[in-house]
Amino acid sequence: MDREQFAASVIETLGAYGVMDAEYVPAEFSVRHSGSHMLFLGNVFQDCDGLPPEEQRGLIARFVEAIIDPDVTPENWDEVRPLLRAVLRPITYGMEWDSGAGMLTRPAFPFVNEAVVVDLPRSRTYVSMRAVLEWGVDPEAVFACARANLAELAMPGSPDDLHYTRMVDGGDAYAVSWLLVPGWLASYGGGEHRPVAFIPEDNTLLILPDDPDLLEKAFESIEDEYGQATRRISPQAYTIDDSGMVVPLDWLESHPARAHALRARCGLAVTEYGVQTRFLNEKFEQDLDLRPYSDVEVAFPSTVAYQDSIDGPVTSAVCGEGIEYLLPEADYLHFVRADADGDVELICTVPFDDAMEILGLIPIQGLNPPRFELRQWPDTNTLELLCERSVTL
Repeated sequence: MDREQFAASVIETLGAYGVMDAEYVPAEFSVRHSGSHMLFLGNVFQDCDGLPPEEQRGLIARFVEAIIDPDVTPENWDEVRPLLRAVLRPITYGMEWDSGAGMLTRPAFPFVNEAVVVDLPRSRTYVSMRAVLEWGVDPEAVFACARANLAELAMPGSPDDLHYTRMVDGGDAYAVSWLLVPGWLASYGGGEHRPVAFIPEDNTLLILPDDPDLLEKAFESIEDEYGQATRRISPQAYTIDDSGMVVPLDWLESHPARAHALRARCGLAVTEYGVQTRFLNEKFEQDLDLRPYSDVEVAFPSTVAYQDSIDGPVTSAVCGEGIEYLLPEADYLHFVRADADGDVELICTVPFDDAMEILGLIPIQGLNPPRFELRQWPDTNTLELLCERSVTL
């Protein structure tokens, strides 16, 4: 069924539960009911894609039931701890949460965070910092408990099991997040090839050996899958280092598939900064500030671009004269200004770490992925220092 048909089915199901004022909002692909309550349909629509009609109706019914008659989350630590699960989510997931309530997260991989959910019979709820305070425990204890519960679900492999394996998770196994379980991916190691895992979206886990030909095809298909996913996580490949720790494949500098891994790394950065840029622009346009997320004043949140270099794919951002910026942490900054004819002139291209040192850039508190304030164009002496560090890509 198409989107309008799907929304009509949701509205019909709501009617069966006594909700008679539901209406479809096409621009947001959502259903509004009871005044201001919104049901966003993107995730459940994707979950229904390709299912037989009977299974689609069942999934819609469970979706509506979970909204109308939600599960009750336990309020005390002893009751909630066996229900906790660690999950992987992109860094921008939940960035709209009020900073006072703040979703409980910590970095897992570049541009990917570890969060914690409460696994309820019909739904999942994300753990907030407010909930952790109410439970009276340390955040590290919550993460440790969530990982321990996840480890009980993870199915370890062996080198003999390392072949092209695709797992599509119905939601109960949390397979995509098994990368967080210490030693899980390493259990496939020890053979001729390193194990490699892909997690393009939150219900798909791909495991395969790091055979270069196989990886090249996998990167191509994962890039497409990630780009089309509604609940995307990462296009990157993850493997193990010599100590058995899970790391992005691009961290292995001599790996034959590193060029593909670098492209995926850049794609993830461009996507996540793109999500954040849209959010910042909308917030500035609506409220003229970023409170409660940050107290930074209005400035231009520049985007991250993908480009090729002599060393492989990299990310870059542009810094122009006369503009106040919230700069993203790209690999390189291009400093440009208009010449006498009004044409854009490239002054220098500087590695971001060098620019951060010379300009004294400091990450803005409350923004992830990180951004840095640059309110003034560099003076003559500072520009000379930047040009001394300039590189050719």
